[in-house]
Amino acid sequence: MPDPVASPPTGKVPRKPGQAVVIVHGMGEQRPMDTLRGFVQAVWSHDPARAPFYAHVADPADPAGAKINQSWITPDSRTNSYELRRITTPYDVDGRRTDFYELYWADITQGTARARLAAWVTNLLWRKPSDIPPDARKLYLVTLLAVIVVLCAALALATSVWQQYISLAAGLLVTILASLIIWAVDRFGLPYFGDVAAYVRAEAATVEKRALIRDRSLRLLKRLMMDDAYDRIVLVSHSLGSMIAYDLLQILWADFRPRKLEAIRDKAKLKAIRAIDKATLVADGSAWPDRLDDLAGFRRDQWELYRQLRTADADHPLPWKISDFITLGSPLTHSEFLVTHDLAEFRRGVAERLFSTCPPIAEGASAGGTVLYQEGRSPSGKPQRAVHHGAVFAATRWTNIFDRGDGWLTGDPISGPMSENFGPGVENIQVELRSSRGRIFTHTLYWSLTAAGVEVAAGARPRSHLAVLRDAVDLGRKLEPSQPPPASRQA
Repeated sequence: MPDPVASPPTGKVPRKPGQAVVIVHGMGEQRPMDTLRGFVQAVWSHDPARAPFYAHVADPADPAGAKINQSWITPDSRTNSYELRRITTPYDVDGRRTDFYELYWADITQGTARARLAAWVTNLLWRKPSDIPPDARKLYLVTLLAVIVVLCAALALATSVWQQYISLAAGLLVTILASLIIWAVDRFGLPYFGDVAAYVRAEAATVEKRALIRDRSLRLLKRLMMDDAYDRIVLVSHSLGSMIAYDLLQILWADFRPRKLEAIRDKAKLKAIRAIDKATLVADGSAWPDRLDDLAGFRRDQWELYRQLRTADADHPLPWKISDFITLGSPLTHSEFLVTHDLAEFRRGVAERLFSTCPPIAEGASAGGTVLYQEGRSPSGKPQRAVHHGAVFAATRWTNIFDRGDGWLTGDPISGPMSENFGPGVENIQVELRSSRGRIFTHTLYWSLTAAGVEVAAGARPRSHLAVLRDAVDLGRKLEPSQPPPASRQA
């Protein structure tokens, strides 16, 4: 087969509907567009297989004149911010354009008070040892050690003041120590973990900021969902951004999920839903299988249902276009520790459909049930069915890329696999990342062009971390048939 990049096209590639990739940044004082530009460089600009030869241009940042794929930064009103732009591409080798958006929220969490951070940390530490899951114990111990250091320094300062006498050396030492602690809290604690404290748990002090983040985010995603220029959306999230993106998926699905399905007119949709039903889970998370016998087949079924739902029609005016959810370095792996008090509370949330799983839980009481329920009848008296609100991963594939932490400061202790909490339908891909500093805190390297990363996969030819990311985003749509799906309505 000829190389589509090296060989000019023999004929004009038919233009197809575009796709949107939305990146949700992680915690910290992020600058607008920083995450987006780095991500596009990794996924599009430096992937020569995606663009035709005439879209290759010299890299302005490379004195040697290496070629990259062309892209443009253009204004866009969908983001409701003059600080943000979308990055758009020319038509790729498949005749499709991709627009990249950043879902920016860092400004909303600015100003988190030290008291809020302290309350969140106290809540994390006030647990019985048995309530701390094994994969969160390192995180717990690091947090506990930091608190002990702060308390010891505060005690030393208070004791010195109480005695009303401090030697010059002791006073200097205490002053320096107190200043360092205050600096560290303001420089690292509040900008990073203040974001977590402001969003992760729904409490009276966090509800307003959570609502502001979601309102801004939903405004962008709903505009993209209803834009006829796109027939696919990929939602990519990093770090704390994955918790925000997960919430957004659940909220959007509640509004856009397929409803008013009738047996005759929606035959193709119902067939695709029935295929997903074969893998459904029971509400009791303790009974989930460790893995799906055919994960690749389940993901094909998810893609097929997404294809059936992505086009609006008179009967179903709200299309579902989010085909993929990608998490990078996600703390969702510790949800039973960060979001709820313990594993029992988390599983109760799953049973109550507060948390969506992959595959979704069945409407009935056993695995292999259905995600459908009857919600009434049509004016002609025919039964109508709907997919329940906790089944977002019936039509959206979830790929989780993580670098397991080797210790407290090496690897990525924040991330990990998702299957235990969210089900065996999540494709977990472990990578091992290294920078010029080695394995020291690799949490921010998932799309780094300078990092050395490799897939950790026994018995398989390992991919680079960039190849893993590009395959997950799947700009080429590997499962897309060459012909459009047949119309679901019968004549």
